[in-house]
Amino acid sequence: MGTVKIAAVLLSAFMLFNPGCSRLKYDIIPDADATYNSITLGVNVKIHSEGQKSRQSQSFKILLKYDGARDKMLFLSPLNQVYGQLFIENEKVLLINSKKKRYWRGRFKTLIDEIWALDFTYAEFKELILAGTIPQKKALESSLRISLEKEEGGDRPARIKIEYNDVTLRLKISDRRGGKGRIDFSPRLEKVVQKATIQEVLEE
Repeated sequence: MGTVKIAAVLLSAFMLFNPGCSRLKYDIIPDADATYNSITLGVNVKIHSEGQKSRQSQSFKILLKYDGARDKMLFLSPLNQVYGQLFIENEKVLLINSKKKRYWRGRFKTLIDEIWALDFTYAEFKELILAGTIPQKKALESSLRISLEKEEGGDRPARIKIEYNDVTLRLKISDRRGGKGRIDFSPRLEKVVQKATIQEVLEE
């Protein structure tokens, strides 16, 4: 799990030392013929060290916005400042660190494996957080354990707990919204000039 711990440290630095170039903006473009949805994910990750004597912990928020074709994740501070963006189209992603002017392109599966050692496609991850659909085959073939707590009086997940090896990932799903308009998916790479590795994008 050494790689996961290193990635967790880098991700924590990304969260703590990137106070955000701007506050959360209303990035919906008026369009009467288009619709969008969004949810907020409260994320808590705990990584236990050998022997369970100590652990690393990180907490942050993700605002996920999506339409029928593309998705966008905004990594938020407690004051709703945007310190990172992830653009997703099918399984391809663009990760941006605006402060360091760095970006990385690749696949979602590569990113989530690097950060949390999870073997998820984006389609599987999205189905889990939106509908509570657990990838049963992966759960049976690995040490992955997933438990769900549903919304009161509904079938959608409100809390998800993922446990595997020495990592515990908790997701709290809230603030489900939708409306008319198009999400602004413009990455504005003219201000982000340096292509980098995942680790270089995440580091402070």
